[in-house]
Amino acid sequence: MSTPAPAGERASDFREGGGRAVFTLTVVTLLYILNFMDRMVLSVSLPLIKQDLGLTDAQCGLLGTLVYLTVAVLIIPVSVLLDRWSRKGAISIVAFLWSIATCWTGASTAAAGLFVARAGVGIGEAGFAPGGMAFVSASFPERARAKVAGVFTLGQPLGTLLGIALAGYAAQANLFGLGWRAPFYAFSVPGVILAVLILFTRDYKTTEIVYASSGQQKLSLWQGILEVLRTPTLLFASFGAGAVAFAGNAVLHWMPTYFVRVRGITVAQASALVGVVILFALMGPILGGMAADRWKRRRANARPLTAAVLACLFGLLFYLGLFLDRHEMFSASFVVFILFAVVGFAGVAPAYSVSQDMVPRSLRSISMGVLVLITYGTLGAYSPLIVGWLSDILGTPGSPDLGAAFLFLPLICFLGAFLFFTAARFHDRDIRRLGESSV
Repeated sequence: MSTPAPAGERASDFREGGGRAVFTLTVVTLLYILNFMDRMVLSVSLPLIKQDLGLTDAQCGLLGTLVYLTVAVLIIPVSVLLDRWSRKGAISIVAFLWSIATCWTGASTAAAGLFVARAGVGIGEAGFAPGGMAFVSASFPERARAKVAGVFTLGQPLGTLLGIALAGYAAQANLFGLGWRAPFYAFSVPGVILAVLILFTRDYKTTEIVYASSGQQKLSLWQGILEVLRTPTLLFASFGAGAVAFAGNAVLHWMPTYFVRVRGITVAQASALVGVVILFALMGPILGGMAADRWKRRRANARPLTAAVLACLFGLLFYLGLFLDRHEMFSASFVVFILFAVVGFAGVAPAYSVSQDMVPRSLRSISMGVLVLITYGTLGAYSPLIVGWLSDILGTPGSPDLGAAFLFLPLICFLGAFLFFTAARFHDRDIRRLGESSV
């Protein structure tokens, strides 16, 4: 199914780069920032929610896992809608949905209501990563793809920072007597505004799926999906992203609570600590994207290789930070956690850009959707729940141990590095098979 170009704009009017591309990148990145703000407001508020509603660590972990599981279930159907209908139309819908679900989270008075609301957040967020990545990727020339991906994925650390800083203050300050509910209500408003603003961006025309490797023959939607699934570079990179996301999602979900328990500080103080860490991490996506693009000038498979190197460093730095923290060398561990965050966010841009390198424009949302499906469906979705469960069983009754639960996360990072290295081995062969239509 294809759609006509927007009123007053012919399909031939679409051009890569320029001011309109910058506007698209700006609006989509702002939505990605808000996406992570809505995720982090839960993480920061967990100690207060746990106390208010009497939840276990496993139940608190399930709140995070439900978002990722819902994304995994819906990512392909929503990605199909994005690629075969309209990027900006679908993104507008999902942004509105996750904003309403965020408000609903604040209104919940029992664990069951929270579970439903967080699943609702996942429904809205299911379409954003693939749609946003495809949208900005198509708006700029291929030579700048990882750099643009770096700007887009800057939404992760910046949204995390703003979510932590603002939500931590609002929840602890008991604004308007709402307690931990206040930031959920407040964060839902800009999502509705941006859901409208995205409709004023420039979209590219939906086209037929054509692969050079198929003799320039038009493929059906499901044939196109099979092309993605039978591309080893994409599959290994997706599983690698899933392994790294397992560790990253657990840290994002649990780190504020970890600081509250280990250092005996308040939610607001823990938010400040994590906020400083994420502030430095803002440079990560841009540095990762620039490094991958620069290396690609000399080595074609540089993007998956960059992701592999960064995944390995991610695990090593996390081990070092936990070791220093357990020996109460808090100043040293804080510096290591900063480096850990920079490296972790730096790896996202080269990993995401691989999903765009290997397919034609007509399948970029779906390719990114497959990456997100594998990322969350295999590993990434379950880490908040698993870490919470391990914390309960490794600790003592009434005194869970997040530090012990964290210790196995770096091993999963090393698995991710191995998978990215394997993706790099297939990269050049897959590029030749796909031909020029892949760019």
